[in-house]
Amino acid sequence: MGRPAQRSPVIEALLRPAPEHLPRPRFLACDIDGTILDERGVLRSAVRDAIAMIAASGVEVVLATGRSPWAGIADLAARLGLAGPHITMQGALLSVPATGEIHRLRALPPGVYLEAVRFAGGLGIDPVVALLDGHRAERLPDGMDLFVSPLAEGRDFHYVNDLSKLVDERPIRIFLPTGPERHGALRTAAEERFAGRASIVWSDKSGIELLAPGSHKGEAVAWLAHTRGIGLDEVAAVGDAPNDTQMLRFAGRSAAMASAPADVQLAADVVVPSSSETGVLDAFAWFFPDLAASLPLPKGPFGDARGSAPEAGPGRDRPGRDGRPRWTPRAGGRPARVDDTRH
Repeated sequence: MGRPAQRSPVIEALLRPAPEHLPRPRFLACDIDGTILDERGVLRSAVRDAIAMIAASGVEVVLATGRSPWAGIADLAARLGLAGPHITMQGALLSVPATGEIHRLRALPPGVYLEAVRFAGGLGIDPVVALLDGHRAERLPDGMDLFVSPLAEGRDFHYVNDLSKLVDERPIRIFLPTGPERHGALRTAAEERFAGRASIVWSDKSGIELLAPGSHKGEAVAWLAHTRGIGLDEVAAVGDAPNDTQMLRFAGRSAAMASAPADVQLAADVVVPSSSETGVLDAFAWFFPDLAASLPLPKGPFGDARGSAPEAGPGRDRPGRDGRPRWTPRAGGRPARVDDTRH
């Protein structure tokens, strides 16, 4: 039997040269949807095996998601062999979903929460509130079943008559459905209204979320790494959406999926193929070159192994004579990394 094909990372764009002076990452933060799960929400075996290999090499692998902890996180973590804690609710909650053990919870300040409920009412928006034990809403607008379904969530969802009465139950976030047509205007209005008093986060144009001030995935990654005695230069992160932007900026090494919006890509060091091409494996190979030769090769659409060398073409790098990709820098680059959350 011949040797398995060696994997070379496919890099769509290199925004910053590899920081050769940085130590090998000891902490890896992975977004879930559109990153380690493919476009159908499937965890491919190659990704599962790669994460197991990285964890076995001494790296703490953490899921960092906007999902609530009861939204399949425990099952996914178990399939990946990751004990936790994991980052959920856009960074506002760090917990072990399988056991409910809480490592940190950042609730909305009571005054801000009540003002947010009034703000939504004044705009004719029906908000959805997340508590530690599930979602609450007075009404669900059309299309919201995709975000929070009473049938799917069972005991984790309840209708209430008055959301303001939840103020003493430590609400963690408020989701305001906007739809694509109102997203920009309402996001700007919320940012102006709650500047410095709440974090405004969004994954897509379906809505915005209000969290405790300073809460986002990047801050949560920095906090958790610090509790482990791990500096940001030893952190790697990969994601695909606007709610991943700060996480990509904070990490010593970071990769954005090709499906990510342009401004999210600019927050990362490199851009890798989309989840439909299992591009997260290319990110892993770039983060951990010592493991690149052993990382599994994903299967193509016809069951064949995807080639280790990238195809020539727009946005791709032709391999050099040594078989490694030749990096092609993109104009611009990400903003300076913000390291003010180490403590």
